[in-house]
Amino acid sequence: MKKTAIALFASLALVLGMGALGSTANAAYPNTVRTNIKAASKSVNEGSTFKVTAKVRAGNATVGGKVTAIFNGKKKTLPLSGGRATFFIKAPKVNKTKVKTLKFNFKPSKNSIYKASSTAVQVKIKNKKKKKK
Repeated sequence: MKKTAIALFASLALVLGMGALGSTANAAYPNTVRTNIKAASKSVNEGSTFKVTAKVRAGNATVGGKVTAIFNGKKKTLPLSGGRATFFIKAPKVNKTKVKTLKFNFKPSKNSIYKASSTAVQVKIKNKKKKKK
């Protein structure tokens, strides 16, 4: 009789929406989804403007937020569109061919479930020396 009364009470509680009596506790979901940024290394001529696209991924999800590119001491920040941000960056003048680092930092949207991430790629800047005849 006791078991029948308990079963009846539990089923009545579920029907009335008091499922907390028989369900597991819900935990808060902290900001824990890892992201990664991908961008291709480049080889460019000095003084030219080059295009580089940063792609931010979290599995197969489309991520929202902003990406900051830091190159030669200058920062540019763009919002992501479809998980991508395309930057147009001017290469500096160099005396000889040099390799410089282009850094990307991703900052997720406010109240997002994604983590911030960063990466760096190498940009080879070629000197355009004129040949003497």
